Amino acid sequence: MRRLVGVLVAMFLIAPGAAVAGQPKPVVAPPITVVPSDGLPPQVVDNRSNNNVHVIRHAGRIYMVFRTAKWHIASEDARLYVVSSRDQVHWRFEGAFQYGRDLREARLMWWRGRLYLYFALLGANPAAFEPGGTMATRELAPGRWTPPRRILFDDFIPWAVKLHRGAPYMLGYTGGGGTFTPKPPDKKVFWLTTSDGFHWRPVDPARPVVYKGQCGETDFLFRADGSLVTACQTENNDRLGWGAKVCTAPPGHSSRWTCRGDTRRLDSPFLFQHRGAVYVIARRQPFFNGDYDLHYDWLPNRDAKFALYDASYAGTPKRCAVWRIDPRSRKFEPVIDIPGHGDTCYPAVIPLSPDRYLVYNYTSPLNYPDEPWGTALLHGPTLIYRTILTFR
Repeated sequence: MRRLVGVLVAMFLIAPGAAVAGQPKPVVAPPITVVPSDGLPPQVVDNRSNNNVHVIRHAGRIYMVFRTAKWHIASEDARLYVVSSRDQVHWRFEGAFQYGRDLREARLMWWRGRLYLYFALLGANPAAFEPGGTMATRELAPGRWTPPRRILFDDFIPWAVKLHRGAPYMLGYTGGGGTFTPKPPDKKVFWLTTSDGFHWRPVDPARPVVYKGQCGETDFLFRADGSLVTACQTENNDRLGWGAKVCTAPPGHSSRWTCRGDTRRLDSPFLFQHRGAVYVIARRQPFFNGDYDLHYDWLPNRDAKFALYDASYAGTPKRCAVWRIDPRSRKFEPVIDIPGHGDTCYPAVIPLSPDRYLVYNYTSPLNYPDEPWGTALLHGPTLIYRTILTFR
């Protein structure tokens, strides 16, 4: 959750950078609204703020989970819906979850013929970020699931759950509840695997924590040679500075991360690759030259910097962008924006062919005013759409 201080600073809007020389630049198809839409099953009730979407593909169907609530910030009426479709127009009801508190960071995994769902419990106080642990369940039949059970640590938040060569991997973090406290403690990013979908253990018992600092939302992908690339979002600073961190690990040693910090942020990152090139879709700051770190070294301490940096970030409009990551330098640059303004950017990507990628994302309605992010979180409706990225 972000502090919602509306401080709009007049700066000039910047456009995404040009494609790297020799690399294709994707074309973005017009978005198609999925939530709300007439094709959703009657059990699904739109509650205005639709976000936290994740999709996977299996056996010719697209499975989607998303959060809906009265607003984006913590809410007691938050509900998760799981639906599936063959044509992405007509959806079948798969399940619903509600706890009288906030729910988010839902992730689906189809593994060994079974559908698993993971999601984070949070509090209902809209002015706080209160991690309440991770829940896991497995679908028995459409609309029927095993009783959700708590897994891992009391304040663990899952972010990325993916398969690689048939094995499941998860990145998640602890310590998020201290983000908005003075002198916030370090977050710990855990690198995990499982043999049954419920009991997750460190990939490397000697290195269960792969990053200790301010990384929270952290996504990953394995490259063809078995090396790992990750990208994380931060709000406060650590030894690598105020912004995003891109990390890599060599083949056969996925827990040995080498990281580089950046002055920009990569909120809600989702990594994918196209013909060996690594990309991430994440939120983009079009103000302050794209930076989160405002370089206000005249401020008295870290807490004062965070208060101003976070307020300035919340008080400006946002975009959702495709960025290209150079794994060697661990640098990244924006390539192209995908549809989104106001409250936007929580992507998921499914490859369709060697050059086409299905993208799900959420945004404030595109015909609405381009509001500051912190304002749009509070009052505006948001919708979930799909689009196609085509590399030419």
